[in-house]
Amino acid sequence: MTARTAIAALALLLLCGVIGRVGAAATLSQGQSLRGKGVLVSANGEFQAGFFTPTGCDPGKVYFGVTYARSTELTAPWVANRDAPVSAASAYSATVTRSGELQVREGKRVVWRTGTSASSSRGNHTLTIGDDGNLKLSGSDGADTDAVWQSFQHPADTFIPGMSIALDRRNGAFDRTLFTSWRSAGDPATGDFTLGLDPSAQLYIWRSQGGKNSTYWRSGQWTGTNFVGIPWRSLYVYGFKLTGDPLHSGDYMSYNFAPFNSSLFRFVLQPNGTETCYMLLATGSWETVWFQPAIPCHEYNRCGPNAECAAGDGGQAACTCLKGFKPKSEAEYSSRNWTQGCVRSAPLTCSQSNTTAAAAADDVFAELQGVKLPDFAVWGSAVGDGSSCKQACLGNCSCGAYSYSTGSCLMWGQELVDIYHFPRGDGYKYNLYVKVPPSVLETSSERGRWTTAIVVVVVIVVAIVLVACGLLTWKCRRRIKEKLKADLPLMMMRSVREAKQDFSGPKQPDHEESDESKNCELPLLAFDVLAVATDHFSDKNKLGEGGFGHVYKGRLPGGEEIAVKRLSRSSGQGLEEFKNEVILIAKLQHRNLVRLLGCCIQCDEKILVYEYMPNKSLDAFLFDPAKRGLLDWKTRFHIIEGIARGLLYLHRDSRLRVVHRDLKASNILLDHDMNPKISDFGMARIFGGDQNQVNTNRVVGTLGYMSPEYAMEGLFSVRSDVYSFGILILEIITGQKNSSFHHMEDSLNIVGYAWQLWNGDKGEQLIDPAIIRGTCPPVRDEALRCVHMALLCVQDHAHDRPDIPYVVLALGSDSSVLPMPRPPTFTLQCTSSSSGTDMYNREKEESFSANDLTVTILQGR
Repeated sequence: MTARTAIAALALLLLCGVIGRVGAAATLSQGQSLRGKGVLVSANGEFQAGFFTPTGCDPGKVYFGVTYARSTELTAPWVANRDAPVSAASAYSATVTRSGELQVREGKRVVWRTGTSASSSRGNHTLTIGDDGNLKLSGSDGADTDAVWQSFQHPADTFIPGMSIALDRRNGAFDRTLFTSWRSAGDPATGDFTLGLDPSAQLYIWRSQGGKNSTYWRSGQWTGTNFVGIPWRSLYVYGFKLTGDPLHSGDYMSYNFAPFNSSLFRFVLQPNGTETCYMLLATGSWETVWFQPAIPCHEYNRCGPNAECAAGDGGQAACTCLKGFKPKSEAEYSSRNWTQGCVRSAPLTCSQSNTTAAAAADDVFAELQGVKLPDFAVWGSAVGDGSSCKQACLGNCSCGAYSYSTGSCLMWGQELVDIYHFPRGDGYKYNLYVKVPPSVLETSSERGRWTTAIVVVVVIVVAIVLVACGLLTWKCRRRIKEKLKADLPLMMMRSVREAKQDFSGPKQPDHEESDESKNCELPLLAFDVLAVATDHFSDKNKLGEGGFGHVYKGRLPGGEEIAVKRLSRSSGQGLEEFKNEVILIAKLQHRNLVRLLGCCIQCDEKILVYEYMPNKSLDAFLFDPAKRGLLDWKTRFHIIEGIARGLLYLHRDSRLRVVHRDLKASNILLDHDMNPKISDFGMARIFGGDQNQVNTNRVVGTLGYMSPEYAMEGLFSVRSDVYSFGILILEIITGQKNSSFHHMEDSLNIVGYAWQLWNGDKGEQLIDPAIIRGTCPPVRDEALRCVHMALLCVQDHAHDRPDIPYVVLALGSDSSVLPMPRPPTFTLQCTSSSSGTDMYNREKEESFSANDLTVTILQGR
């Protein structure tokens, strides 16, 4: 009898062990239970379902839900028994019952259930955790399997890929998916805020307080890529898409979430009623990629009807009546009680007349720029453009405002609620046109005329004073010049248009010069002046030399230090580059571009005069072991940002759209404050306004910095410079030349080597020990983010590289999400020389210098 008892006990223990180990799989079968630390794990290993205690929660409370398996901190996107935790001291379990229900039990007491039950056709039930984190209870009749319940349809506070925010009005129902916040950061219980979808396709957050529900926030209208009320965020790139059409009052609408890469994102409705987006990093930590600021103006209709809210001093809300409106109660408005809002200061002409069509033409519109558009918009249809939208609103006495900013015609009634004025430069610029009587704008016009008259008078007075000061200054300078030696004339002004008759050599076939550049003017200096300034081009003043000639340090009689670039007479190639550089730089003015002070065209001499850079070029610091330590991370990041801003000016903001084509460390000069300046425009090319890519017969530049499509096919564009900039970033971070990575760990160059380390989560090994030693984690994170950006810039295909405006924006914001780069499949085999080569015309062209570069051994300018 004792032996039988022992065998029975052993069998019971083995059975319990089998049941306890169910958590190692992704399925819980009918009749099985999860207990204690048992978990269900998804096939991809990203999610698990089981019991847990949230961080910061009472350790005696236990919940059943879904958590992220790779996260270093406990993160639960879904909780089942959020309002009914079980005691950690009790015998708790999650069971798939034989009746087809998932139940969370504390002992024999059921604290939460799915409310499903088995039918004759769906009797075999299983619980699975999907690769997307969806906990699904399915029933099978032997032939196929259907989901009878899933957690995605009963969300908590988190919106993750694969879920939908839906509104279903089919069959007379009004069902919508609702997300409810936690009570606090450590308490999953139902909180005060709920998020859902409105028939206008806007997202709303409602607040429950004291048994009453009120609207707390709205997203604004959906434009196809983002919400009007969420500035600077294109949610479309995060995978947001709208199904359904509010314009045609569809019975079913939903926002679906499918991110552009395999990264794990989650949007969380916080306990304070704000939204935050997180991304799971490879380290297991969460990075905040976007958050909704908790500012007073984001609260729904904070200023009442017909008023706009703007951020005031100290971050406080500041309410102002719209143009043509006045406070409904002056006393309350002055005491910052804005609930009653504003009313019209003068009635519309349309409302005073019985003949609507005649009166409509008398009313006008006051423009309100850069705002979150009001609530309760009526979507217009069959409207061709903004003019048609305006006429439609004028012809309707009930229309109080319109907007055509979103590509569709939106109109509002006479009461405009929840208007937020974005800060200058923040967000998308949606404009609202408010209907007002003509007298409102006429009064403003009169004030404007008086203001204009005052401004004109002030400008005239200031101009007279400036002219007088200029004449006095000119007279003083003339006296000083008369005291200089007769054989040292400083400068003779002459236009480049007149000087072009002295240029000789073949015209470039690609028409690099624009009409605008032909009329630029540049100071011409006499050759004798430059000879004396450089001590007759003495070797002791030589700063560097390259394939086009030598660079000397000089000093003008007035004391100004200059860098003199003298074109070699034996360099036939340099003539065209000289013309190109003169015409280009004379038109380009930016703090991150080297400034051309003048030129000399006399007999066979072709000379350029630049501002002098006391700290020489970037490579003089970066690749010198003795000086590399002087470049700390703050300085290096400042240099990276400066180069990016210089490229932004060349590619986007200058009057001439310029591609540099020879961006490298030796062509980045450093001034006294280590500010970078892009130099050497001899190979630069001008793009026409409608050109995106050009093919050239002469490929010139530096191997290792040239993009694949340029080196192989002669195709170049602004993204060719982006490729070179990516190589520069990697050199600045590593402190090593691109060519020094030859055959290092089977890598062709720095790109392959950087990809191997970054893709293997060893990116920190790329960072120069001179800057990483002793630095704090934020510096390392910033450096690794720059490595990430560099890998995006050196993508094989030009269309995969970011534009320079995106690069500048991403470098200036550590909260933006960078897409994942693709592995490099093509890298250039660098040579031991950094000189450029003419790769296609070696046999066709006449014999030129072996070096196509302007200055490659620069010591300073």
